[in-house]
Amino acid sequence: MDVMTLLIDVSIIAVLLLVGAIIRAKVRILQRFVIPAAVIGGIIGLVLGHNVLRWLPTSDNYVQYASTLINVIFASLFLGRKIPPIAKLGETAGTQTLFAVFNNFGQIAVGMIVVLAFTLFGLGLHPTFGMQLILGYQGGVGVPTAFSKVYEQLGWSADAAAAVGEACALTGLVLSILIGLVLVNIGIARRFTKKVFHQSGKKVESVTFLSEGERKSVGMGITNPEALSNLGYNLAFLAIAILIGKGVQMGLVGLFRQLRFIPLFPFVLIGGILVQLVLQLTKLDEYVDRGTISSISSVALDVLIVAALIGLRPQLVFVYAAPLVVMLVLGVAFNLWQTVWLAPRVLPGAWFEKSLSEFGQGTGSTPSAMLLLRSVDPELETDAAEAFALKMFFTSPTMVPMLILISPVVATRGPLFTLAIYAAGMVVLFVLFRLLMWRKGGAGADTGSGSG
Repeated sequence: MDVMTLLIDVSIIAVLLLVGAIIRAKVRILQRFVIPAAVIGGIIGLVLGHNVLRWLPTSDNYVQYASTLINVIFASLFLGRKIPPIAKLGETAGTQTLFAVFNNFGQIAVGMIVVLAFTLFGLGLHPTFGMQLILGYQGGVGVPTAFSKVYEQLGWSADAAAAVGEACALTGLVLSILIGLVLVNIGIARRFTKKVFHQSGKKVESVTFLSEGERKSVGMGITNPEALSNLGYNLAFLAIAILIGKGVQMGLVGLFRQLRFIPLFPFVLIGGILVQLVLQLTKLDEYVDRGTISSISSVALDVLIVAALIGLRPQLVFVYAAPLVVMLVLGVAFNLWQTVWLAPRVLPGAWFEKSLSEFGQGTGSTPSAMLLLRSVDPELETDAAEAFALKMFFTSPTMVPMLILISPVVATRGPLFTLAIYAAGMVVLFVLFRLLMWRKGGAGADTGSGSG
């Protein structure tokens, strides 16, 4: 790849982002379903790109962009964001974290069931096919592509893994809102919400362009621009996190060669946490601006999504159509069961609001989770938003390493062994729920009674 090719590719991606934003602003249903402009632009790029119409300049670099930019996103997860004490995390988000872990285990179990079932019917699937459900649903668009090289080293085509995973992610993104809004209306009608809606509730919509009075700064300037740009200054902390991650990766691979298949981004996540902890311990965390870090991360995510979708090979989705559809349906069914049956029995306080945010996250994305939550808690008056945010401090650093570490086990020991392990884990968690957190009466035990 030469510098000019990189410039042209990035320019194409930027134009596709702009086109996606304009289309999103004009088509209201895209706003209602919280479809990001990056997804719209990425789908347009996919159709125009080298795998379909071939109208865009041919480039094989898009998958590399996705797998590289994921490092920027993971480095930024904790930078500039104060890490709360473990006691605070456990007190506010302990049950919700277990609820989310139960969902993770269940999605992996569903994936293994599908692999086993289709193998029995003579359609041999690679064991890690079943891992694409959680990668797509929990990870979101772009993440399966970033993971695809892991599966290639485990004996499955990176193109096939990316195609199946991104199909899960795109489908989950739509279903999280489509089904989530149905749940919102049911919850309001049956008064499951803490807030009492005298009418149909406030319609929440994700606009594309903010009006002049609603526009916000993308970051707080810490440095004097005559000395150093604020963007460049904060970018340096991301660079430190990435370099620390690379150092940790090299050190561990030197000691344990079997870790060489693990990509860089989980180590970069560790680097970001270490940098933030050092900044907090030395009282220097005020010199990192979370808004600027988030802006850099958001750009990386937008480019990652577009690049991942352009590089997708849609013909591979059709090859795996039957098991993919079954896996998607079973995955949504499991998420729905956990939301409408398990949640009212185990989640304390605003159980409906909390379960709705988990449904959005576990099926689609974090923006989907927040939109659904704001549909039933517009002013964020319940403890659901805080519990959801704090839960992310537990799950964000652990889910990715867990998926990477379990993938070789899935590939070598097979889906039956993996299913047994995760089914046992679900039983243990369910017993904990039953003994420590169970609320008699389920949904009827605590219906909404807040202010309207």
